[in-house]
Amino acid sequence: MHFTVLPCTCAPAQTLMTYNRYRITCQEQVSDVLLAYLADAGFDSFEVTEVGLDAYADASNHPQWIEVLNELDGRFAFTYTWEELPDKNWNEVWESGFQPIQIGDRLLIRASFHPPRQGMQHELVIDPKMAFGTGHHATTHMMCERVLDYFAEEPVKAENVLDFGCGTGVLAILTKRLGAGRVAAVDIERPAYDSTLENAATNGVELDEVIHGQLEDVPIGKPYDLVLANINRNVLLDCSAALYQRISAGGTVYMSGILDRDETRLVDHMVRQGFRHRATYAREDWRAFDFTRD
Repeated sequence: MHFTVLPCTCAPAQTLMTYNRYRITCQEQVSDVLLAYLADAGFDSFEVTEVGLDAYADASNHPQWIEVLNELDGRFAFTYTWEELPDKNWNEVWESGFQPIQIGDRLLIRASFHPPRQGMQHELVIDPKMAFGTGHHATTHMMCERVLDYFAEEPVKAENVLDFGCGTGVLAILTKRLGAGRVAAVDIERPAYDSTLENAATNGVELDEVIHGQLEDVPIGKPYDLVLANINRNVLLDCSAALYQRISAGGTVYMSGILDRDETRLVDHMVRQGFRHRATYAREDWRAFDFTRD
């Protein structure tokens, strides 16, 4: 079975770009770990295969990718080969394999080239880009579930929402659609910023603020009642203090992008920063977390 898994960080999604494919042969449990490390290192996208993992990255940085793989080869059991792929429209390639995401009868995330489905409470139209997550990743699926549950139980508390590391803007757009008051989104990658604005317009949603920058570029003013952070381990650990400054007392932080092996490390770190851990959620080998600031 082949399916594409996209990291939570985003790389520039040029229409034509030369990519290398690094074909990794390893056991299934090793591929999950490698995916997390390679995403942190800057690889653009991944395809889980029957024998391991294919990782794709900008061909111009090939020496850097080889260095990363060789360093990991000393820690994990795998072999790899690589090849340069011809220039092509990678967005079209990704679109050809894109399938709608459905969370029960509560949410459908589909591309504009797919038909709507009857009986859905909510629907988002998100046209896929190669380097952006669209909900296929287990972490995004869990985050959407958390958002749906939050608004079903506590809609009046979502007056001020921040989507940190917004990617395509799925979570920001969903919260606004569900009745959030003020919604801001931030991402360090310019293509993510552009994609969020485009997808918000497609879905008839007006986000209150979209920032191209880091969490530190989000003003410390009125604190956020709800923060959504579907990124990766290193960013979550590094930004926890800045996040604490921007969350209201009693506010909720949903986090994901963490493998099961890093669960204890993240929870312990967040607790030391002053957050209270309320729940952990699992999907495949990935985890999502519910924290609050007392």
